[in-house]
Formats: sequence, C-alpha cells, structure tokens
Amino acid sequence: MLELLVVIAIIAILAALLLPVVSRVKAKGQNISCVSQLRQLGIATRLYAEDNNSKLPIAERLPSLPLFPDRTLPRICDVLKPYVAKTADTNTNARVFDCPADKKLYFEIEGSSYMWNISLNNQRIDLGEKFGVGMWGNTTNRVPVNLSTNFSHSAESTPLLFDYDDFHPRSSTSGRNVVFMDDHVTPLTEQ
Repeated sequence: MLELLVVIAIIAILAALLLPVVSRVKAKGQNISCVSQLRQLGIATRLYAEDNNSKLPIAERLPSLPLFPDRTLPRICDVLKPYVAKTADTNTNARVFDCPADKKLYFEIEGSSYMWNISLNNQRIDLGEKFGVGMWGNTTNRVPVNLSTNFSHSAESTPLLFDYDDFHPRSSTSGRNVVFMDDHVTPLTEQ
C-alpha cells in the first residue's frame, strides 16, 4: 500500500512539472498556426488585388458593429473566401479565418478572428497606407489659412489583417499577430 502511495505521489509531481511545459508548447503551436493562417490571408489579399486592378478589398472592420449601420460593408472572410484554398478534410475554407487561440469567439461572431485594416478599403496594394492631416484657422492678422499634408507608410509597414485581441501573450510585445502588405507576419508592436 505504501508503494502505491509513493508511485501516485511521484506521478503527481511529474504531472505538476509537465503541465506548464505542455501549456507553453500548446501556446507556441497556436501561435505558429496563427502566423501561417495570416500569411495565407496576406497572399489571398494580394490575389484579390491582382484580380481587381491592384485595388484592395472593401470590408467592415467589426461586422457586428458596422461603422455606418445604414450602409454596411461585407465581412473580410466573405470577400477573400474565393481566394483561400479549401482544406482537404472539409468542404469549407473558413478555418483559415479562425485563430486557434481565439477564446473570445470572434470567429463565431464576426466570421474571422482577424481584423481588417479599413483604412485600406479600395486602396492600391502597391502604395501602402495613406492618411492626411489638415488644419484650418486664421493668422494673427485674420488671414484664413488652410494647411494639409499627406503621410504614407510603405508596404513593409502597412498592416492588412491582425488578431482582434491579444490572443498570444508575450512578455515584451502585444499578443497580436499582424500580416503586412508585403506578406510578412510578425507580432504587433504597440507604438
């Protein structure tokens, strides 16, 4: 009887030592799968642009809460669906939009665990992200002044899609993965 208790205690100690390792391996595997899926979605976005005069898709950022409720845009998963390869074991291609670490059910609610960068709607894929800043006012002599300028990011620094939430906790950066316009995937760094 004493030997049985010793064996059970040793098994319990080994299980306690292995659980954190198994948990880290599982999280690493989920992150690798997420990176792979984002890369596939980056390629699908490029294929979409090639078929549409180098224009990026027009899609809603958060389909369940559209920016303009009176004229909602399609979901990114619906727009890119024809460009994503079907898996061998099912007749659907939706799983590429499902981050394995998405425990907040974004995939079920929004159709994708990955958020579309709506500032790129209908932009050219080869130009990167553009945004403008404008100021209006009067000088001290009451002369009207209108100043405006445009900024742009290169394709290497323009995000296409990224995790809706911090699905992949990391110690030094955000837990979000992002695919950029040039198809590389990396953790999102908060500015």
